[in-house]
Amino acid sequence: MSVIIPVHNSKAVLDHQLRALAAQDYLHRFTVIISDNGSTDGLRAHIESHPLRTALDLTYVDASQHIGASFARNRGADAADAPILAFCDADDVVHPTWLRRLTAELELCDLAGTGLSTEALNSDTARAAVPFAPPSQQGKSAFRPFVIGASMACRASTYRDLGGMLEFVHAGEDMEFSWRAQQAGLRLHFIAEPLVHYRLRTGYRDNWRQAGALGYGSAHVRGMYRGAGCPPFRIRTSALALLVLGLRNPLLPTALTKMPTRLWLRSTAAHLGIIRGGHRYGSLTW
Repeated sequence: MSVIIPVHNSKAVLDHQLRALAAQDYLHRFTVIISDNGSTDGLRAHIESHPLRTALDLTYVDASQHIGASFARNRGADAADAPILAFCDADDVVHPTWLRRLTAELELCDLAGTGLSTEALNSDTARAAVPFAPPSQQGKSAFRPFVIGASMACRASTYRDLGGMLEFVHAGEDMEFSWRAQQAGLRLHFIAEPLVHYRLRTGYRDNWRQAGALGYGSAHVRGMYRGAGCPPFRIRTSALALLVLGLRNPLLPTALTKMPTRLWLRSTAAHLGIIRGGHRYGSLTW
């Protein structure tokens, strides 16, 4: 087993994830590959002198040639020599049973993923401002189920046969990878349990950028699979949502709008991203 973590300037929180990996109840040997996607916070020196370096069999990989989580995951997979690959993110914290549960699922399927929870790592204020579906509703879409890049595993041969994650898809790449796997006849299973503690973005700018990218990326991926029967986004849905959001804008008192500023930013950015991406990639209909 190789656990691959794409990292970009997350040294400050990475150790929480590494300690969680060191506490896994998985009984077999595994390595942890840190795929550095252009960090400027001294990540390499941190890993090379890390106190868990031996216990976790830590390996540092330079993945700075192109920015993007897909590129970092692919370079990490290239460096792995284990028959099973698992993927998690640097700023999250996996449950002690995470590796064992994922690898057990691979006895029955080709691609496995788990649910995420926001309760442990985020304040009530942050959680109220960022809508997050319960695990029972995660990994679902209007087209096909999917696994989440922050918590997934597959055989190394499966990942390489599929060509890894598409590096030109900059958000929604995990959804696209899942759909491509199913197009190829592979079996996917999503464990609808919160086996990863997920860290939310807290800054206004970070929330705007993330939500906009997710909306744009979702529209990109839907456009790619229109020919396979993937339903488009409806422009009237986003237009109506933007109209309502305009009436609930943060210039008005929150007591009146009943909407935190971060939630307004995320909702607005997501719909604008869907419209931009849908127009470019042909995944919009009236």
